Amino acid sequence: MKTKLFSVVAVAALVAPAAMTIGSASADAVTPQTSKADFTVVAKDPTNPTDPENGTLVLKSVPSFNFGTIEASDIYAGFNGKKAQADGTLEVSDTRLGASDWTLTADMGQFADKDNQLNGSTLNLASTGSLGEDLATAIKDDASAVEVVKGNGAHGVDTFNMAAADSKLTMAANPAADLAKDEAFSTTINWNLSSTAPVAPEA
Repeated sequence: MKTKLFSVVAVAALVAPAAMTIGSASADAVTPQTSKADFTVVAKDPTNPTDPENGTLVLKSVPSFNFGTIEASDIYAGFNGKKAQADGTLEVSDTRLGASDWTLTADMGQFADKDNQLNGSTLNLASTGSLGEDLATAIKDDASAVEVVKGNGAHGVDTFNMAAADSKLTMAANPAADLAKDEAFSTTINWNLSSTAPVAPEA
């Protein structure tokens, strides 16, 4: 949703001359007239007109997670709370005018390679945004979208440091998996940022 600033609307009205004489017993037809209204778009933000993201809602970056190596025995038996190998960053920029809100959701499929699909995985995430929101969510591998975090109405670039220690993977037992050494599994996380239309500030 983009918000633009407009110049003052100019309207020029043409006044039709009197078409009948006072005291006349009949009325003459009056020719309809037209006028115009126009505007000119100015910079999105006059204080920083060169920034192309001013006045927009943007999902600037999303984190990826690497969980290193996992023992085959842990895949067969299941494991809990495996920490990620490195920090990541989640970043939402909301520079729209007026009061607004946004919600970030995510969904995830099963970990898989060309021969196996592993079921029962959950990715647990926790962080606090630079604008004050608390992020705490559990994304399951059933491709159902869950709310990750909701904006608190503040504007600006909202940065969440996704610390490795707070990004944890849990997996149910997969005793029927056909595993080999150095076999690599991956999945895709889909992030979706949505918002209602901003409410314009009162004049």
